[in-house]
Amino acid sequence: MSNMKNFMMDVEEFCNGYYYDGIKDFTVDEVDFSLDEVLEDVEMYFKSSKATQYAEQYLIQKIGEQQ
Repeated sequence: MSNMKNFMMDVEEFCNGYYYDGIKDFTVDEVDFSLDEVLEDVEMYFKSSKATQYAEQYLIQKIGEQQ
């Protein structure tokens, strides 16, 4: 169970690197990366379709909270 939690946290941290600006909260207004570009990078970095699926779910949830 802890391996899955670590995996999920790693994916979230990877995604947050695209959307966090220092200490500011999660923002998508000033970002140069589209959702698809981030998901492609997740796929290449983790080499896992599960990571990509989780990243998509996580990012959509975060972006939805912004609107």
